[in-house]
Amino acid sequence: MEVAAVSSVPRQPAPDADFSPGTWPASERAHVEQLEATSMKSPGTRTISGKSGVIAATVSPVSVFAGLEALKRGGTAADAAATIALTQVTRQVGSVVSYAGILTAIYYDTKTDKVSWLDAGYNSYLNESNPATIPRSDLGAANIPGHKPTADVAKGRETLVPGFMAGIESLHKRYGRLRFADLFSPAIWYAENGVVLNKSIASYFSIRRGALSRTPEGRAFVRQGGDELPKPGDRFIQTELGKTLRAVAQDGARYIYAGPWAEHFVAAVQRDDGKATMDDMRRYRAVWNEPASTSFAGQTVFVPGDVSWAPYQIVPALHMIEALKLEQHRPYWEDPQVLRDVSRIADIVANGPMIDGRLATILDGSGVDVSREAQLKPAYAQAVASRLEEVYPAPADSPRHSNSIVVVDKEGNIAAMTHTIYTSIWGGTGIVVDGIPIPDSAGFQQSRLVAMNPGDRVPNEIVDSIVLNGDKKPVFAMGGIGSSIIPESIKFFLGIVGHGLDVATMEGAPPILSGSQHVQAGQLTFERPVVIPECSYSEEFLAGLKKLGPKTITVSTEDVAARRGTIAAVTIDPRTGLKTTAETAGALIFGGAY
Repeated sequence: MEVAAVSSVPRQPAPDADFSPGTWPASERAHVEQLEATSMKSPGTRTISGKSGVIAATVSPVSVFAGLEALKRGGTAADAAATIALTQVTRQVGSVVSYAGILTAIYYDTKTDKVSWLDAGYNSYLNESNPATIPRSDLGAANIPGHKPTADVAKGRETLVPGFMAGIESLHKRYGRLRFADLFSPAIWYAENGVVLNKSIASYFSIRRGALSRTPEGRAFVRQGGDELPKPGDRFIQTELGKTLRAVAQDGARYIYAGPWAEHFVAAVQRDDGKATMDDMRRYRAVWNEPASTSFAGQTVFVPGDVSWAPYQIVPALHMIEALKLEQHRPYWEDPQVLRDVSRIADIVANGPMIDGRLATILDGSGVDVSREAQLKPAYAQAVASRLEEVYPAPADSPRHSNSIVVVDKEGNIAAMTHTIYTSIWGGTGIVVDGIPIPDSAGFQQSRLVAMNPGDRVPNEIVDSIVLNGDKKPVFAMGGIGSSIIPESIKFFLGIVGHGLDVATMEGAPPILSGSQHVQAGQLTFERPVVIPECSYSEEFLAGLKKLGPKTITVSTEDVAARRGTIAAVTIDPRTGLKTTAETAGALIFGGAY
C-alpha cells in the first residue's frame, strides 16, 4: 500500500496547455453546450473509434470535449480524466457530483504494465464516537425501504471528510504530465462565466429547495442563478467556487485539507453539531493500493480492492457466471434462462460481503465457508451456483448519484474513474463552504460507520475495471454509476469479455435492473423479482421466462431512466491499437476520439 500525502503540487516541466473554453473554437463550444442542454432528448447509439485518444464519460459532453483538449495538448489519461471530473462538477453545479465528494480510479500504466487502484473515499471523523445516533439524511427519491429522515437538526453530523481533491492531486502527481493548474481551467472558466441550466439541473433546485434554503450560504448559492428559484435557460455563475478552484489550482490540495477551505469547512460543520476537526482534515490521504483481480473467460479482470466492497460483488459474480457456463449461452436478451440467472447472481452479490440470511443458512448447513476471504474464491461461487434452485424455490402453483470516466491516451495508458457525491442531489445539509455544497453522505451509513473505527476510510461499492488479455495487454475498461450498477457491470463483463460483443451492442441492450427497489422492508434476496423494462422483450421471450419460474415486474420507461445503471466503456484491440467506445445519449453516455 502506498499513501499519497496531501502536499504542495510538484513543479514539473510541462508543455503550454491553455485549454480553457475561451480558447476553444466558438462553434465547437456552442455545439457541445447545446448537446448537453438537450441530451435527454437524444436517443440512439453511435460507435466512436480512434487510434490516438478515446474518451467515454457520463452526463456531460462539454466535459468530454475538455478531456479531449487535454489529450491533444500532450496530456495523459490521468490528465484528461482529472480534467473531465473537475469540469463535470462545475457543469452540474455540484448537484449529483461534488468537490466535497469522493473519487476512485483504476489505472493502467504502459511504462510498467501495472494496474493500480486509487482510493480517495470518505473518511469518518475521529471524534464521532456514536455513529448510530447520526441523524438520518433525506434521500428523497432514493426510496430506501423503511427509511425515514430525522428532523432538521445536527446536520453537520451527516457529513464526512471528502476525498475528491486529494484523489485528483494524487492521480496527477503519479501519472500526469500537464501542469496541475491547467487541469482546472475548464472548470474555472465555467464557474466564472456561468453554466446555462438545462431542464434537468434546473428541476433539482425545486427538489432541494427546502434543504438549500436552510442556511444563509445555501440561499446565496441558489441565487447564483439570478432568481430565488433558478429556471431552465438561466446562467448560473459560481463566483465563490471560482475563487476556491483558483486557490486549489495554485496551492494544490493542501488548500482543501490544511488551508483556508479546511478551516471554513470545520467551522461550518461544527456550527451544525458536526464532529469535524482540523486533525481530520490534515490526516486525510488518498491511497494507492493493489486492485483485486480474478480470471474470467481466459482474461484478467481488475476491480477496486482493499476496503472497497466491489470485489465481494464482482468477483463472486464472475465466478458464478463461469460455474453456470453462461458465457457459452446466447446473450441474455435472446435466452430467458441467462436473464434469469444473471438477475439472480446480481441480487445475491448486491450486498457483498454481507450475505442474505436464507443463503447463509443453506450454505452453512452444507459446510460451505462464507467468510470474506472465501467469497473471492471459485469454490464459493460453485457452491452458490449449485444451490440456486434451493435459494430461489419455484412459486407454488404458479439512490446514489455519480459520474464515470474512461480515458485511453495515445500511449495506451488507461484511467477508469468514478467520482460521486454518494447521496442524493446536493445532500440535505444546506451547508455551503466557499461555493461548495457539502453532502450528507454519513446520514444513511450509520450501520456501516458503527462497524468501523472512528477516523477510518468508509467502504463504498464503486465499480471501475480494467481487463487484460492472456498476453497481459489491456482490452477493456469501464466505469459505472447508478442504482443498478452491479447487474449492469455484470452484463458488460458477460457481454464483452464473455461473449466477445462490442460496446455499441451492450450499450443498446436492454438494461438489467436491480430488484431491490421492488421489495418491501424485511423481504429477502430470493423474494426479489426480475425487473423487466417495458417494450424490451418479445411476448415469446417473456413466456419463456415465466416458465422458468421467477417472479417478474414490468416497469415504465421513466422508472428505467431513474433506476438503471450506466456504463462508460472502451475496448482496445491489442493488434491494431484501435480504441472504441459507444455514445448513447439516451442513457447519458458520451464519447470522443481524435
